[in-house]
Amino acid sequence: MSDAIDLWILDSSGFELADLEANAKNLLSVPEKQRYERYALARSRHQLLISRVLLHDVLSRYLDKDELQLTVGSHGRPELIKKRGLSFNLSHSRNRVVVAVTRAGILGVDVEYAARQRRVERLITRYFSKREQSALLALPESSRLTRFYSLWTLKEAYIKARGLGLAIPLGDFSFSFAEDAQMSDADEDSPASVSISFEGSLVDQKPASWRFWQGALAGEDYAFGLALQSAGDAPTRNKPIELSIRYSDAGLGLEHWRRA
Repeated sequence: MSDAIDLWILDSSGFELADLEANAKNLLSVPEKQRYERYALARSRHQLLISRVLLHDVLSRYLDKDELQLTVGSHGRPELIKKRGLSFNLSHSRNRVVVAVTRAGILGVDVEYAARQRRVERLITRYFSKREQSALLALPESSRLTRFYSLWTLKEAYIKARGLGLAIPLGDFSFSFAEDAQMSDADEDSPASVSISFEGSLVDQKPASWRFWQGALAGEDYAFGLALQSAGDAPTRNKPIELSIRYSDAGLGLEHWRRA
């Protein structure tokens, strides 16, 4: 899978909290158990447990038992104590949980429930760069919510791949889309449908080492963003990367997955 990214996408709605509590609480770290006990909503408890169940199940397909030892980075990202050249990332929203795994570089993934209406024009000034704001506001009003969630998931995926969380200024990097009428000179030669550019504190970053995917892979009501930073300094935009996508739900359990 050196030139592939495996995506494991779970519909978690059919898994019962009582079953998860009986079988999965031992997968939580001490801080996670403390966080679990603080949750007042059953939905939050369910989401934490099913996320850890899926993560351990997926990683067990790539690693021996003694290699599957997790820790939490300084910005809250789960990491392997023994990395073994494997990068993974997890995201969840409502009834979707996604785990992405690769050996092609460093991953970040985000999924968001996108059927919820947002006050887009108010939120973009807080989370998006000036360029992203201008491009979004140039769209017809009926298209702005879709673009908002596309940007949201891509920006989350990028900062998760960097492993620095909100320590990265969100206004210092911008995403451009090929379908927009005008793209910056820095992005014109990119064959990809999504490209990134940097300014301010991130001006020394290299756009050519990044590749992005976005769309409705997790379902019609969900936005999806995936970021890959290639290993070393090798450009990744023109390198073929296969997305291998698998789906499951309570009916299949975690024993059986159907391919896209």
